[in-house]
Order: sequence, then structure tokens, then C-alpha cells
Amino acid sequence: MAYRLLLCCVLVFGFAVSATAQDRISRTDRTKMRETRETMRSLAQDLRAWSGTNENKYPEKLQKLVDANLRDAVPKDAWGNEFSYSLDEEAGYKLVSLGGDGKQGGEGGAADITFTRNGEKIELNADQQAELEKKRDAARHEARVALARARMVAVGIEVVQHRREKGSWPAKPDAAKRTGTEAEDKAINACFIDPWGNEYAIRILPQDNLALVCWGADGVEGGTERDVDFVITERDIRRQTRNTDEWGGGFERNMDWQVQNLAEEVQTWKQQAGKLPDELIDLTKPIPLKDGKQANALRNNVPSDDWGREYIYLRLDDDNFAIVALGKDGLAGGMKEDADHIAPMPGASPEGMIGRARRGMVKVAPNNDNKNNEGLADVATEQMRDIAEKLKVHKDDTGKFPESLGDIKDKLAGGEVPNDPWDRAFTYELTDAGYTLTCLGSDGEPGGEGHAADIAWTQEGKQESAPPEGEPEPKPEPEPAD
Repeated sequence: MAYRLLLCCVLVFGFAVSATAQDRISRTDRTKMRETRETMRSLAQDLRAWSGTNENKYPEKLQKLVDANLRDAVPKDAWGNEFSYSLDEEAGYKLVSLGGDGKQGGEGGAADITFTRNGEKIELNADQQAELEKKRDAARHEARVALARARMVAVGIEVVQHRREKGSWPAKPDAAKRTGTEAEDKAINACFIDPWGNEYAIRILPQDNLALVCWGADGVEGGTERDVDFVITERDIRRQTRNTDEWGGGFERNMDWQVQNLAEEVQTWKQQAGKLPDELIDLTKPIPLKDGKQANALRNNVPSDDWGREYIYLRLDDDNFAIVALGKDGLAGGMKEDADHIAPMPGASPEGMIGRARRGMVKVAPNNDNKNNEGLADVATEQMRDIAEKLKVHKDDTGKFPESLGDIKDKLAGGEVPNDPWDRAFTYELTDAGYTLTCLGSDGEPGGEGHAADIAWTQEGKQESAPPEGEPEPKPEPEPAD
């Protein structure tokens, strides 16, 4: 309980600091900061495109982007000042706006804004950094608890199956391990060790019922806070496995597509580099290949969850990992918005995820009611954002947009073009200005409202609505920056 109160206090503290800082910034400076960040994001995209055609190196000067026809001119920040740009061995490069005062440092509207190849870099003082590390450490522990419970369900399924076959409960969970050598067998057997590296214990309850025990972070009976023991029973196992789908091998459905995509990209990174990345931020860096060369980074940045928190990456050993989202409450366990999301789900082989995350992230809606379609338009928008980014990279590389989406499939996760959340292909057409990418919504028909409304994307970004046939495409309003 004390631990959970600590986490909540950290979150409140972070919010209070952010809110106080925002209160000191004038409306004019806020607008200029948003415009500057948007310009810097655009420059970061062009720097990445330049790097992709220059052996994953970055230019010494921004003028190189103009020389490569990626830009008409080197832009300035919203205050009319030139950006500071330099190469950085660790971060690739540093792109800096000196804020409203044009001087290094400062607060509020005068604060510096810094971007690297990993996205915007937030400068923290020593106290803020220490507070952030406490928050991350607390979140990692909660993620391990969530993973431990999910692994216990996977172990429980095997133990229940052992009882059906042998007629009695095993004395230790290990007796229920699989003897096969397939990837799924190895994934299931990995669950028999908790996220702290300890074995679970079996306890037989009255009326021949089963309980599995995890001894907490210290691996011994008893303890408080992080060392507290916790239990799942046969009833818990049966309740959590009553609904099956391809992601859990019997677990309740996991629907956070970003968790699954991050897990897929970690596995892709491992296949190319021969080892797991150390942190999720590595996905934004060139991949060191086994032959000493480098491959392009898999991401521009690492996303946050719907509540602005980092996704948690647990590297369990050389081969096993988990991506965890802790839901709205930021704590292990919970239902609905507070539910945990884990990928790969315990018992699911990581190797089997490649090319499957986007197909498995949603199911075809059986009808068009609001319940089944809730949030799927947002999923479609994010899919289209990813496709649009790869279309731009293709144009940067070749000087034109591709004839079909199939021409960029190698740049997309899993090496294939995803279907929309209703399992239908996106529509892609070249235009005089560039292209139009369209999702027809839940009904699969042109037009519509709500989740049935069409979603259109052009070379200029997302459109408010799909333009009627035969009419010119409206120019979208720029999306607000963070």
C-alpha cells in the first residue's frame, strides 16, 4: 500500500511541476513553441531521410538537406532565430531552438527546445532526474507483478492439464512442463520462472482445489511491499481462460495495439542484431547488424500510452522480454481502463509475432454497433499515419510516391501492408498533388458518420473528411503539436 501511495504521489508531483511551468508561459509563446516543435519534427523527418541514403550518418550542416532537394531552404524557429545544429555521437545530432530570448537556457517561453534522432529531449535537473528514476523503478516493479500473474495463468493451464492426464496434482510446477521443442513449448516453459528469476510453488486447497504462489521480489515466503507474496487459484485460471484468441493461447483478449507493435519491433530488432535491445529507445537508432553494418531504425520515436506514461520494457534474459502497459491507474491488475496489457503474452512465442501484431490487434467487428467499433477509428488513423510516413520515405528515396502500397511493404512492420481494423484493405490512389489514402470506416462504404465515416490521408496529412469524388481536396489544418 505504501508503495502504491508513493507512485501516486510521484505522478501527482510530475503533473504539478508541468502545470506550474505551463502557467508561466504566455499564450503567444505557447503558440510559438508549438510551431517551433512542428518545424523541428519536420526537420527530424528530413534528417532521417537524408541519413537513410547516406549510410545511416547525419549531415554536418542543415544546408545539406537543401542540397539534397529535401527542403527549399533551412527554416528558422517561430521567433525568427536560426536553429543550432550539431552532430552528437550518442544522440546522432542535436537540433536546438534557443526559445523566445534567443539565449541558451531559460525558463517558460525562453526555455531551449532540443531534438535528437530519438525525438524531443527534455532536460531535467538532478532532483527531477532522481524523481523520474523513482517513478520508472516503481512502474517496472508493477509491470513485473502484472507479468508474474499472467505467467501464473499460463503455468496453471499446464498444471490443470497435468492433473487431467495423471489424475493428481504435481508436487511441483516443474512436473507439468512441456517436453516438446517447438517455439510454443519453449514459450510456455519460460513461464515457469517468475520475472524475478524464482520458481512458483503449488498449494493444494480444500476440496482438491489448486493454488499457485509467487513469493514476490525476494523469492522467499512472507514479506511486505515489493516482497509480498501473492496467489492465484484454479478458479482464477479458469476465469481468465474462458475467452480464447490467437494472442493469449487462452488468455483474455489484449487489445493495446501499440504494446503489440512495440513487442513485434523488439523481436524484429533482435532478429537483425542477434540480441535484444537494451531499451525501447534503441528502436529509434540504427540497428547494428551481425556483419558489422547497420540497418535503418524501426521508429522515429517511442510512443506513450493513452495516459501519457512510458510503456515498460522488461528484458528478462537474453531471449525473453515483455512490453507492459499498466492501464489508467498505473498499477498491476484492474479491469476496463485499468486493465494491464502485455506482449508477447506469456505462452505466446515472440518469433510468431513478426507480421502478426497489426493483423491481430483487432478482430473483425461482427456488426456496426458502437460497442464493437469503439476506438477502432483511432486505430485506423494511427495505421494510416505509419503508412504515410513510409510513403514520404519512399518519395525521399526515389523522388516520387509509389504506384501501390505493395511497393513500401518492406518498410512496414512485418514486411506487409496491414488491413484496416475491420480487416479491409486501405484504398490508395496517386493524384496530381501526391496521393490519397482512404479507410472506408466500419461500414466499408463511402461516406457515413461516426465510426462508419471515411478517413482520408494525403501527402499533407489527415483530412477532416474524405473529399467528395470530383471535388478538390481541402488543405488540412496543421495538427497541434504537444
